[in-house]
Amino acid sequence: MTPSYGPGAPGGATYRPEIDGLRALAVGGVVAHHTGLGVVPGGFTGVDVFFVISGYLITGIIAGEMAAGRFSQWRFLERRVRRIVPALAAMLWVTALAAYAILIPEDFRPFAQSLTASSLFASNLLFARDTGYFDSAEGMQPLLHTWTLGVEEQFYLVFPLVLIACRRWRPQAMLPVVYALGLTSFALALGLAELWLQGAFYLLPTRLWEFAIGAGCALLPVRSRQRGWLAFAGLGLIAAGYWLIRPETPAPGAMFLLPTIGTALVILFAAPANGAGRLLAARPLVWLGLVSFGTYLWHQPLLVLANYVWFGGVPLPAMLGLVAGSVLLGALSYHLIEQPVRGKRLLPTRTALLTVCAGALAIPALAGVAGHLRELLPASAADTARLGALRPGIHDTPEMIPAAGPLAFVLYGDSHAAQYHAAMTARFGTGAVLSFPSCLAAPGVSNMRPDEDDAKECSAMPERLITLVQQRGVRTIVWAQIWDRHPLAEGSAKQLGFAEGVRLLEDGMQRMADRLPAGTRIVLVGSVPTAWRSAPQNMGGWLRCRAYRNVACPTDYPAGKAQGIAINARLRAFAQRDPRFVYVDAAAPLCPQGRCQIVQDGTLNYWDPHHLTYAGARRVVARMPNLP
Repeated sequence: MTPSYGPGAPGGATYRPEIDGLRALAVGGVVAHHTGLGVVPGGFTGVDVFFVISGYLITGIIAGEMAAGRFSQWRFLERRVRRIVPALAAMLWVTALAAYAILIPEDFRPFAQSLTASSLFASNLLFARDTGYFDSAEGMQPLLHTWTLGVEEQFYLVFPLVLIACRRWRPQAMLPVVYALGLTSFALALGLAELWLQGAFYLLPTRLWEFAIGAGCALLPVRSRQRGWLAFAGLGLIAAGYWLIRPETPAPGAMFLLPTIGTALVILFAAPANGAGRLLAARPLVWLGLVSFGTYLWHQPLLVLANYVWFGGVPLPAMLGLVAGSVLLGALSYHLIEQPVRGKRLLPTRTALLTVCAGALAIPALAGVAGHLRELLPASAADTARLGALRPGIHDTPEMIPAAGPLAFVLYGDSHAAQYHAAMTARFGTGAVLSFPSCLAAPGVSNMRPDEDDAKECSAMPERLITLVQQRGVRTIVWAQIWDRHPLAEGSAKQLGFAEGVRLLEDGMQRMADRLPAGTRIVLVGSVPTAWRSAPQNMGGWLRCRAYRNVACPTDYPAGKAQGIAINARLRAFAQRDPRFVYVDAAAPLCPQGRCQIVQDGTLNYWDPHHLTYAGARRVVARMPNLP
C-alpha cells in the first residue's frame, strides 16, 4: 500500500483523500467477511479493490518520476520496504508467539510453513499448491491473508521493469502494453481456473489484470472529474460485488469485474468537487484508510486465533471487540511503526533499514523451517508427547515397500492401514505399506466414481497388491481401512444400498483371494471406533478439543455410538464363511466394558479425529493372530 497521491512523484502530486476513503471500504469489506457473520458475503473482494488501487498509485509514482528523470528502482524498492516490512515483521513475531502458545502440534506445522513463506513474501506460492482460500487447514489460517502481500511484492519487483523497458523503447507504448498485459492476464485467469483453481486465485500472472486496471487509470491523460455520477456508479459496482459475489462464485471470473471496474470509476471520477469525492473524503473514512494496512495485517490472526480457542464461534460482542482491536492495532502500527520508519525517524539509513528488516524476517523464517521439520514444537507438544499422541511419521507415507528382503506382511487399504505399521513391525518384523487415501478397492470394485480425480489410482490398487504379493512371496495381507465407503462396481457411478454394496465388496474380496498364491491369508481389520463420534467438540480430535477454553472434552463414549458397527458384523460373518480370511475386531480392545476409550491407561488412542496413535494401534495389533 502506498500513500494516496495521484499520478506522479510524491513530491509533486496532489494528495487524494478519496483514495484513502476507498481503502477504508476495501479493508472494511475484507474484515467484515472474515468475521464470518455473513453481513458482507463478498467482502473478500476488498482485496481486488486494493490491487486496483495499488496499480494506480504505484504506476503514477513510477511514471511521474520517470517523466521527471529521477526514477530509481532501488529508491522505489526502499520505499516499499519501509512501507511494508517493519509492520509485517511485528505482526509475524506476535502471531508466531501466540501460535506457539495456542496451537496443537498438528496445526503448528502448517502454521510454521506459512510463517516461513510469509516472511519471504511467498505465501501465495505456498497456498497455490493445495490451500483453498475458504477451506484452508486451521494452522495456515492465521497467515492466510499474507498471500496478498506476496502478490504485491512480486508486482513491485516485476512491473517497474516493464515500465522502464517501455520508457526506453517507446514511451507512448506504456498504456497499450499495460492494456495488453491486463487482457492477457484476465484470459489466463479464466483459463487456468478450469485447470488449477488455487493457482488462478493466488498467483501474480492471474492477478496482474487487476493491477493493470489501476495502472491504466494512472496512465490515462488527466481528465476533468466533473462526472460525479460515474464515481457513484463505481461505488455501486463495488457494493454489488460485495453483495452478489459469494465464496462459491468462480474466482477469478467475470463477476470480479464488478469491484475492479467500480474501483477504476471511483479513481477516475471521484473528486472534492463532487458528492462521491466528498463522501469518500469524510474524516472517519480517511482515518480508517490511513490505518488500513495495519488493520489488514492484524485482523486475520486476531479473528482466527480467537475462533481457535472458542468452540461454537466467538460470541457477537467479542467478535465486535476483536474488530475494534484490529483497528486499534492498525492505528498503533501506523503511528508507532509505519510513519516513523517511512519518515526516517526510525531506521534513517538504508543500511540500518535493510539490516533490521532482514533480521526481523529471517528469524520467523528460520523458526518456520524448524517447525516444518518438527525441530520446533508448540508449547502443547510436551503434554501431547506425555499422552503418546504426536503424529507418527509413517502417516505421511501412504506407500512404503522395502527394496529387498522378506516381507512378513503387507498393510493394504487407506490411511487406516498405515497407522498399524509401527505396531505391526514391532510384533512381526519388516513389512510393507500399500495404501491410498480414502480408497476402498478390490478387483472390479471401488468407492470412487469414474469422474473423480483419483479414481484410476484407487482402482489400480488391487492389481498392485497382487503383483507385490506374488513377486515378494508375502504370506499375510492386513487389510485395514474405513469400511463405510459405499462400494461401486468399477466404472459405474450408480449408488448402491448397504446390503447390495456389501455383497459387491465381498465378491471383489473373493476375486482378490482367488488370484493370490495358495495359502495367502487376508486379515480384515474392522473399522476403528473413532474419537470424533464422542461429541461435537471432538470433531477435530481430542487434542484439538483441549485447545478450546469454553468446553469440556469427553474421554470416552458408549460403544453403541461407534461407526462401522453394521459393516464390521458383515466382515466378521464373511471371514467365518471363507477360511482364507481372518477378521480382527478393532473395537474390542478400544471399547472395553461397552465404552470406547479416547484416553486409555494414561495414553491417547487417537492423534487426530480418527487415526490411531502407536499405543492405540498396538492394542489392536495385540489381538491379531500369529503370522505364518
